Amino acid sequence: MKVTQNDHYQKLLKRLCKADDISPRKVRFENIEDLVIIHVKNHLKEGVDLESFKILNLILQTVVPLGIKFNQQLILYPSGDRLDRVAITFKKDDYMLLNKKLEDGDI
Repeated sequence: MKVTQNDHYQKLLKRLCKADDISPRKVRFENIEDLVIIHVKNHLKEGVDLESFKILNLILQTVVPLGIKFNQQLILYPSGDRLDRVAITFKKDDYMLLNKKLEDGDI
């Protein structure tokens, strides 16, 4: 999903990452039919890198207070217990509501 003029949440999350010295490329947005998925890539071979936790914390701090529903899923490599990435999934309607609240300042 490309940054669009009205994708306020994507812009916000990327700016928060930059402010925390986290590469904004570590977060990838994807739009699939009626879902918006935020992928957070883990770069450690064992465990979870600290930047991933910081990004997940930023998402929790910015989405939960607005009452927006989402799901979180751990995606492991097929060969074992190594974490590949975390996927945060929104229904498109919920993601649009999140952007609307940010646009209107309804926070």
